Parts: sequence; structure tokens; C-alpha cells
Amino acid sequence: MFTIIIANHERPLLLKRTLASLIAQTCQDFNVIVVSDTPGFLPPYPELSRLAQRFNYVLRAIGPAGAGASRNLGLALADAEYILFLDDDDTYRADHLAQLKQRLLQDKPALLFCDFLIENEDRSEHPPRVLPGGRAMAIGDVTADSIYVRNRIPNSCIAYRRDVLHSVRNDTQLVIYEDWDFLLNAMQGHGLAHFAHHGVVIHKSEPTAPENMRCGNSHDAQIVPTILEMYRRHPAPTLAIRQARQAYMANAGMALDLSYF
Repeated sequence: MFTIIIANHERPLLLKRTLASLIAQTCQDFNVIVVSDTPGFLPPYPELSRLAQRFNYVLRAIGPAGAGASRNLGLALADAEYILFLDDDDTYRADHLAQLKQRLLQDKPALLFCDFLIENEDRSEHPPRVLPGGRAMAIGDVTADSIYVRNRIPNSCIAYRRDVLHSVRNDTQLVIYEDWDFLLNAMQGHGLAHFAHHGVVIHKSEPTAPENMRCGNSHDAQIVPTILEMYRRHPAPTLAIRQARQAYMANAGMALDLSYF
């Protein structure tokens, strides 16, 4: 039913936790593709041995660093009916795949996204220490139109039917928001459905923690230019979306003429 693609970069301990959450799934109808862009990092063999005959662990030595290129390699190997991208620091609750499969079998939607849980943690120790402030996030109000303005769906929360991704790949030149660009491309000609289920756990550490300095938090200067690039790549299909984009950028302190959008 599922191919789960995990891009990994120098986080073997967090990857072990992610894989453990897959081993604990009540539905085992999946295979796993882990792609690491750090040759020399040995895979966590004990966890992978529990997924015997159902995983590929690829050490990617060519192409640009980053999750986009690793996910593209995973896509080239994926062969299940639905493709899931799971970040290497996120996890699934034990019933997530069972619930997801039951929902997908109802009408085989092209793209399905679910709600999620946020868990804050201190990663200076292992296992990470859970911090206060965790919460459940319901995002059923997200629509295809709203994604043309901004993306509120975590990459780990989307199930893509494999045929939808036949010609869709991550742009490896984007420093941030490559998952937003990927989703907009996948949406072309396809409906987007919501599943009210909090089966994905998004683990967050402090924005200033060392492990975040290689992620979006270290590229604040790229946020506005990249949003404007998304708008250029994906023209607003309606006047209402153009106006929403204009208002969104105005809230960020950028007053641009409607013709810009």
C-alpha cells in the first residue's frame, strides 16, 4: 500500500526513532526507502533488520546535498500505490498507517493530507527530552486555493497516489519551500482531500538549536524572495487568490500592486 521515503542527513539517532515508529505500526503494508546524502554514515542496522526484505538504504554520493535530491532518488525507487515522505525527525503514532489505509481505500484520492501533533523537545540529550507546549494541529480548513497563497501542510502529512507523481520531482535548486513547490506541481489536475486524523507527530526543537541551523531557520533572508518565486512559478488561478497573495505579502510589510500577483 505504501512506500515511505525518508531523506536523512547526519541524524542517525533521530532516524532510529523514526524507524522505530514504523516498526510499531499496526499496519505493516509498507516498504521504506532511506536516502542519506552523507556517505560514510552507517545505517542503524538493528532497526532496519526489523524491516527485513522491506527497505532500501541508499548512500547518495552524487547530486546536490539536501532533502530534495534524496527524495527524488527515493521516488525513482518507489513502487507502492501511495507515496509518503516522512522527515527523519518525525514519527507516526502506532495506528497511523492503519487509519490512513482505511481512509484511502474508500475512494482512492489523488492527494490526501491529515492533521498532526506538535511535540517540542530538547535534542541536546538522547533520547530527546519532551518540553512543554505540545499541541494538536487541525488543518481541515486548508484548501487548494489557500495553498497557492501559503502552505500549512507538513510534508510528512501528505499521501500521494503514485500515478500523480509520474512527472513530479523536487526542485533541487530551492534552498527552502521545495516541498511547497512539489505539492503545487502535484496538485495540477488533481483534487486534494483532508483526513481528520492526528497520526503524524512533528517533533520540533528550539529554532536556535545547532541542528536547525542547516534548515529553514538559517535561511530567513530567502523567505520572501522564495515566496515571490513560488507565486511566479504557480500563477494564481483566480482573482481572489491574487488578492489573498497581495494581502499576505502586505502583512509581511511588502506593499505590491495587484498586477504583481
